[in-house]
Amino acid sequence: MKTKQKSSIDIFDYFDYREYLQMEYSWRKEHDKDFSHRTFSFQAGINSPNYLSRVLNGERTLSIDYSEKFSKALGHTLGESKYFSTLVQFNNEHDTSEKERLLQALLSLRNRKGIHKIDDKKLQFFSKWYYPVIRELAVVLEWNNDYNMLARHCFPRITAQQAKDAVAYLLKTDFLKLGSEGRYRRTDPVISSGDEVRSTVLRNYHRQTLAQSIEALDTVDVENRDISSLTLCVSGKTYAVIKKEIQDFRKRLLVIAKEDTNPQIVCLAAFQLIPRSKTAAAVKRSEKK
Repeated sequence: MKTKQKSSIDIFDYFDYREYLQMEYSWRKEHDKDFSHRTFSFQAGINSPNYLSRVLNGERTLSIDYSEKFSKALGHTLGESKYFSTLVQFNNEHDTSEKERLLQALLSLRNRKGIHKIDDKKLQFFSKWYYPVIRELAVVLEWNNDYNMLARHCFPRITAQQAKDAVAYLLKTDFLKLGSEGRYRRTDPVISSGDEVRSTVLRNYHRQTLAQSIEALDTVDVENRDISSLTLCVSGKTYAVIKKEIQDFRKRLLVIAKEDTNPQIVCLAAFQLIPRSKTAAAVKRSEKK
C-alpha cells in the first residue's frame, strides 16, 4: 500500500467541513490518480464505499463518531482533529446559543495555531452592540480622544473604558483609520468568513438590538422613536416580495445616510419579517411525523 502523503490543505482555513473535505478529496485525487471515495472509506474503516460522496453531496450529515474515523484517514494531528470535530458540531448545530459557543471555540483553536488573528477579530464587530455606534461617533464628534465624552454620547451609555477598548479594536481591525490631521474616518474592511459564520455572529448582534428595542419602549420618548408592527395574511409569493421590499428599502437608507453632508446623530433602523403561522403544507408534514 502507498504511504499517504500529507495534504497541503490547511483545515484551519475553513468554517465548513464539507468545503474542507471537498478540497481534501480534490487534492488527493490530483496527487494520486488511483484515489477514490472507496479508497477513502477503506482508510477510514467505513464499510460504505460511497459514504464520503454522500456527505459531500449533503445526503448524509457527518456524526462525531464518524468525524473521528475521517480524522484518522486524513492523518490529522491532535489539534487538527479537535478543530475538525468542533467544526462538524458547529455545522450540524441548530441551537443559536450553542452554535455561538462552538464558533468561539473554533476561533480559539485558530488563535492557538497563531494564524488568522486579524480576520477573526473582525468577526467581533457585531459581538458588542456599541462597536458600530462608536465607529460612527468617532467620525462625527469633535471628541479629541476624550473617551468620557464618547461614552456619554452612546445610548444606552457605556463606560469610558468600553469606549477606549472599542476604538482600539476598531483601529486594529481597520474599521477606523486615524488621519494625519488627527481626524478619524470610516473604512470598509471585508469580513471574509463564510455565510454560516457571519449569520452566527449576526444572530447575537440582532438579539442585543432587539432587546434594546424593547427597552426603548420605556426609555425613549415617543417623538424620538418609531416602533410599529403589522400582522398580514399573504401568499408565499407575496411574502417573498415583502422581504425584497425591506431589503431594497434598507439599501436606500444606506444611500441616504452616505449622502448626508451634516451627520449629527447615530440611529438604529431595524426591520423584522417573521412568519406567524405555518403553511398548510408545513402543517401536513408535521402531522406525518
